[in-house]
Amino acid sequence: MRDFAIVKAIDGQRIEVVSLISDACVTCNSIDCAKQGKSFHVINKKNLPLKENNIVRIGFPRILNGFLGLISLLFPIAAAAIGFFLAPSLSKRFGFLLTEASKAGVTGVFFVTAALIVFLISRTDLHLTHPEVIQVM
Repeated sequence: MRDFAIVKAIDGQRIEVVSLISDACVTCNSIDCAKQGKSFHVINKKNLPLKENNIVRIGFPRILNGFLGLISLLFPIAAAAIGFFLAPSLSKRFGFLLTEASKAGVTGVFFVTAALIVFLISRTDLHLTHPEVIQVM
């Protein structure tokens, strides 16, 4: 997430901003044509000099984005491996014949379920931390 926002209120390290939506002009740096979105809070870890009505660039730290990307890649793979090793016990419990095809099916179900979980979480507003102010425009 690297977006533009307008500062509406400042309360110490917590800053209330309103996002600027400019999807039509992805490569354009002009924010004159952008619409205002909903307000939310960001933090000012870099202690940048901010005033109300400043336009700022906000985002999450790159290390956090990389870590979450790695988790979203490895979680479905780990779930598929767990499904592969649980297939024999699941075949006994649910009474289906354990073949290579059923092992692949159980592995696929675990993989798709984990990938669906990652997809659904990535579409929510659930974040581990608040976005931070990266730059004052």
